[in-house]
Amino acid sequence: MKKTIALAAVAALAGTAVAGNSITIDVSGVNSWGFQGDPQNEFIDVFVGAGASITNIAWDVNLTTLGISWADENTMTFNGAESVNVALGDAFTVSNANYAGSQGSGLVLDASGMLSIEVHEVGFDDNPGDIDSFFNSGTVTISYVPAPGALAVLGMGGLVAGRRRR
Repeated sequence: MKKTIALAAVAALAGTAVAGNSITIDVSGVNSWGFQGDPQNEFIDVFVGAGASITNIAWDVNLTTLGISWADENTMTFNGAESVNVALGDAFTVSNANYAGSQGSGLVLDASGMLSIEVHEVGFDDNPGDIDSFFNSGTVTISYVPAPGALAVLGMGGLVAGRRRR
């Protein structure tokens, strides 16, 4: 009995260890062209896992704007539903400006498990048909919790592995 309880505790701990997952995405060289949905906009598609819950989005980027485009117009939208403005409030042009921050998220991925990030302008498209801004360098880190089903499979795997040793 004591061994079964210990194995259940190990399985539960294995599940919580997985709960702190994150993916870091290099956004160096990614351009922003126009408003959300513009066919020239660039997308970053990342597999996270079916039913995963995104808990936090963090960024550490270096941004340059072109022409009269302002920094606070550069936006990343996740699965068409949740947006991050990395330079919120910087209503002016920038060259090699550093921005870092994070925001909580409640986004839950569908059965495909894909996270699609569209980089676009918001407010004004100051350079129609041309690049408005780009990331010189930087990363976006996505923190997530796998779907409950994935955690249950890992936990059951721990119980089965313990049972086989007997």
